[in-house]
Amino acid sequence: MTVLGSLHKPKDEQGGLLCLISDEGEVQAQAQLEMPAGMALTDRGLLVASLFDIHELSLDLSIVQQNAVSLPTFNMLHSLSRTRQGYLVASTGLDALFEFSADGKLLWEWWATDHGFDLTPTGEPRIIDKTDDHRGVKYGTLAQTTHVNSAAELPDGTILATLFHQGTLIAIDRSTGEWQVVLDGLDHPHSVRVLDEHFVTLADTGRGQALFVNIQNLKGKIEASVPVQTNWLQDSYYDTRADKWYLVDGKNTRVIVRSGLNGEKEVAQFELDPEWRLYEVLPL
Repeated sequence: MTVLGSLHKPKDEQGGLLCLISDEGEVQAQAQLEMPAGMALTDRGLLVASLFDIHELSLDLSIVQQNAVSLPTFNMLHSLSRTRQGYLVASTGLDALFEFSADGKLLWEWWATDHGFDLTPTGEPRIIDKTDDHRGVKYGTLAQTTHVNSAAELPDGTILATLFHQGTLIAIDRSTGEWQVVLDGLDHPHSVRVLDEHFVTLADTGRGQALFVNIQNLKGKIEASVPVQTNWLQDSYYDTRADKWYLVDGKNTRVIVRSGLNGEKEVAQFELDPEWRLYEVLPL
């Protein structure tokens, strides 16, 4: 697998938008946030992870509470999902995962560098000062050991995470931090989502396919795959209620909606602003 990324991130602000899009593909509302890359529904609206902070918004995006949750170890945040106790976010810039409560209290943490992932793709050792405030510091993808970019909790409390550099989906024991490979041979994966105790979805990004995976005894078996004509499938969301896939083509700035577990029928395709770099979709 080819290692992708850069040693340094741009120093200038990259901008970013959170958009509310109608069923017809029209942008109904938008909120400016710095590189939003993760969303989770709350009892009051929506939490959104941006580069260094988490913001709270109303579902119509009319109300925005900036920096609703902000911890010193938040860096290049990706993915955001609910857990039994709170929320789980990938602090990708630090190769770490953090669980926090609704009021911003840190509940659990996992650092890849403490669990065998201590070398970057270029072979350099990575040592992180956990006492520093890492907000505002930009670490390049190749300066990271895993580029862990999504995480979700199984009903039994086990944490699943996608490791970009390793091309794997792993399972992490909450109490020990020890991990094991659930699925490997992936091409820069993203967006693991838990459907129930046995089934999850994720994007095999570089191969342009969405995967429906059966997990038994923490070993994954691909039961369905949905190919998309792209070499960068940024996100894949399977809505079990509607039996629809929402597929984010990061290369061609479009969202494709398909029905059926195998994505047999295309329902809609939204062509968006080609200047945008899409990251994630969340059906409401």
